[in-house]
Formats: sequence, C-alpha cells, structure tokens
Amino acid sequence: MNQQDGPDRREALQRDLGRQLGSRFSTAIVLFHTAAAERLGLNVTDYKCAEILLRQGPTHPGRLAAVTGMSTAATAQVLNRLEKAGLIRRETDATDRRRTIVHPVDDGVAQRELGQIFAGFGARVSAVVDDYDEEQLRTLTDFVGRVAEILEQETLTLRRGGDIRPPAGPARRTAAPRET
Repeated sequence: MNQQDGPDRREALQRDLGRQLGSRFSTAIVLFHTAAAERLGLNVTDYKCAEILLRQGPTHPGRLAAVTGMSTAATAQVLNRLEKAGLIRRETDATDRRRTIVHPVDDGVAQRELGQIFAGFGARVSAVVDDYDEEQLRTLTDFVGRVAEILEQETLTLRRGGDIRPPAGPARRTAAPRET
C-alpha cells in the first residue's frame, strides 16, 4: 500500500458519507415523515410544526412563524389544522389577554397513533444502534448534533438572504466534541 491509499480512501469515504447523508438519508427522512403526517391527515409542514411545538413547549404563534419562516397567516392555518387533529390547544396568554399561547398536546389520540408509527421504527433503529460500542455511539451522537446545528444555522442564513458560498479553505472544527 502506498501513502496515497490512506488519504484517497478517506476522501472516497467522505464523499460516500456526503452522498448518503445529503441524498439518500435526507430523502428517506422526508418521505418517512411525510407518510407519518399523511396517516394523521396532515401535510408534512403541519406535522413538523407539531414536532417543533412538542420539542420547544408552549409558545406564541408569532414565535412558531419566526422559527419556521412561514407568514403569520400560513402559521394560523397550520395551527387550525393541528388543533383540529388534536395535536395542539390554544389558551389566552395570562400576561397579555390579546395574545394566544399554543400548547402541544402530548397525550391525545394523534400522539398515540404517532407512538405506534414510531414504535416499529424505533425498534429497528435500536437494533442497528446495538451494533455500536459506547465510543462509537458518542461519536455518532456528536456528529448528528453538530450536523443538525449546521443545518439550523444554514437554514437561518438562507432565510435571511445571507452568503451561501462555502467558506474559503478547509472546514475547521469550531467546537470541542460534546460530552453525552
């Protein structure tokens, strides 16, 4: 084996990982979540808004609009559909009676159906995860968290009309690995 085999092989693995993540994996995720949303009679945007609310907790509709980049009118329509599906409830804000707070409903019929949808998926993913040792799991967790953070930042950059050119030079690690 000559010295170029190592770097060449690493570059090939990095390209393959990029293709798997950027194409196959991301498309599979979108299609899976679309199918889950359809089971609830929703579109994928509604479904992901419900997921954001469940993860972030109660908030004002304007905050959801800001997080998703949707107009307030589109957000209101999404909230109407989520309320009809039993995934949220609205309450008047006790500190400002003119405002509404949107609360995720995590114990309703729709959430139980989602639990059933994700049970099989979760079991199959758990079987895959079982193949990795603790150090590999730390690495995977770090990788997924860091890539998710980049996606969130890049989404904001795109929405704000920022520069989409890649940074000059090789990408540099800006943060130490996270402890899990």
